[in-house]
Amino acid sequence: MCFWCKVSRVKTNTISFLIICLALLMLCPVCLNAALVVSPTDEGEVTISSGYRSLCQGEVVKICLQSPVPVSAVLSFDGKEYAFTSDNTKLKYFTLIVLGLDMEPGTYDVVIHLESSRGVKKDIPFKLALSGRTFPSKRIKVAGRFTSFTSADIRRIKNEKEMLGCIYSISTPDWLGSGRFVMPLKGKITGTFGAKRVFNDNFVSRHRGIDIRSPKGVPVRASNSGEVVLARDLYFSGNTVIVNHGLGLFSIYCHLSKAVVREGTFADKGKILGYTGSTGRSTGPHLHWGLRLVDDYADPLSMMELSFDCW
Repeated sequence: MCFWCKVSRVKTNTISFLIICLALLMLCPVCLNAALVVSPTDEGEVTISSGYRSLCQGEVVKICLQSPVPVSAVLSFDGKEYAFTSDNTKLKYFTLIVLGLDMEPGTYDVVIHLESSRGVKKDIPFKLALSGRTFPSKRIKVAGRFTSFTSADIRRIKNEKEMLGCIYSISTPDWLGSGRFVMPLKGKITGTFGAKRVFNDNFVSRHRGIDIRSPKGVPVRASNSGEVVLARDLYFSGNTVIVNHGLGLFSIYCHLSKAVVREGTFADKGKILGYTGSTGRSTGPHLHWGLRLVDDYADPLSMMELSFDCW
């Protein structure tokens, strides 16, 4: 849960509020850089808080902002910009940022650029401390066509990569999700995010999602609401569905035996998208579930820790 959700109901003056914040920060030093900033402006105080599972590679961090007046807000982090979305009051906002898989541990600068409806601008800087994460390595045997490509394979892979690039460049400023994320199906997790995979002893890749073991034909459900932006067969991921949740966040469901949704339709959270299978580069029936957020892949399990019930 974001910190603001916990304290927004506390009725207190500014001094008391800051005392509470200081006490909590002393209990949780990591939060000093990432969890809370109270910044005065000409129009009142802006409060910034965050929610996350951990601060390491592959994690999603939710940044919340409370303003006394309506504002437009953009967050700059690690060379990328993340737009905020607001609730109906136009006083509470949030955005999602990703701690990239290849980021080095260390302290990173974050800046929120604010502009009020009167044109008053203010930058609010703070720091985010990224810790390291150890990723396992695994050797996998697959059909030779998935590591030695024909010219036709290469053309197909190139075309699909360009198509996916266009899909992931879709900019949806509104949040399409509804409440917390849910698991797309039940099952044992057999492949972890970020694992280094060596296919047939010579083709190396990083696992940009998690694998959930399942018999063939089990329903796969949307982990949250959004627009279906892809439902088709791809070379590596087989029958694949991608759902756009807004704010640059996409959930990805791969190796399906078949997809049962159409591109351009809206899928409510929990809607059946397809059924588990072993299509594409797969060694057995399972679901590969992934997340992509503004040009980086993220561990989908990190989303399970975030609350979207209040901003």
